[in-house]
Amino acid sequence: MEIFKNTAAQNSELWHVKHLIEIRPLTFPNGEPTLEDVHAVEIFADGRCVIDRRLACDETQLRLADPQKQMTTGYLSSQLAHRYYTFKDVFEDNVYTPSNISVLD
Repeated sequence: MEIFKNTAAQNSELWHVKHLIEIRPLTFPNGEPTLEDVHAVEIFADGRCVIDRRLACDETQLRLADPQKQMTTGYLSSQLAHRYYTFKDVFEDNVYTPSNISVLD
């Protein structure tokens, strides 16, 4: 589920895929959230936006991930490229086909 602003620019982008998506309005059974409620909001697939105070957490409870353990952009792109070219279709004239595979008609 994705949430988009109801603007002319967003609507023109979604117009091309309108046959693939279902648009539902958000409903607020507990009232609209304020700035203090932002960290305690839960959005369900049916469009309900519920404020649940049990979801809120203190800033002291948040722990940031170690930046030394993060994957770099270059590493991720190389891994994705490797996956893409590994599972490419096998054709006789495909340069990515391994040499030990023979194509039979």
